[in-house]
Amino acid sequence: MEIGGQPVCSGCARIRELLEGDSESLPYRVAGTLLLLYAQPLVRVAELPMNKVIVSPDGLALQLGVTPSPVPAPFDALLRQHLTKRPNLRTGGAGSPWLFPGYRPGEHLHPNTLMLRLRDLGIDLLGARNTALRELVTQVPAPVVAEMLGYSDQVTQRHADLASEPWARYASAPRPST
Repeated sequence: MEIGGQPVCSGCARIRELLEGDSESLPYRVAGTLLLLYAQPLVRVAELPMNKVIVSPDGLALQLGVTPSPVPAPFDALLRQHLTKRPNLRTGGAGSPWLFPGYRPGEHLHPNTLMLRLRDLGIDLLGARNTALRELVTQVPAPVVAEMLGYSDQVTQRHADLASEPWARYASAPRPST
């Protein structure tokens, strides 16, 4: 997947499958994309309230941290589809405040339910989240990523340091003397 002609991450094939494929139901495709694009822990994904999804004439945004994070195409279409077809509204009530309503009234989907389904798809949850964070901090300054995604500055700076580490150890060839 690309945003502005630039590749978003090294896990683009997995994201593409979640966005375009039919290997899993819509809620789990949305949850997996939130993990892979926004580096969100599944606990946060499961308990994401509807009021954190900002729908405006300019498009969709997610309030994951202090600053809203834009939702890029084609994920915006998938998220809009999920918003209109959220499951478990009969048990949770049509006014459920959760993006992922649970099986019990008033509760969100349990994070373990998400975890098991995404693992069944072959997603390494911690690895995927770390990879997403490292990709993001190579494209956007670490403090901005922290502010947008609800992470601490220390966490995003650590990922920025790890992302640049291979270059820090790179030994350039000696310059010929003239």
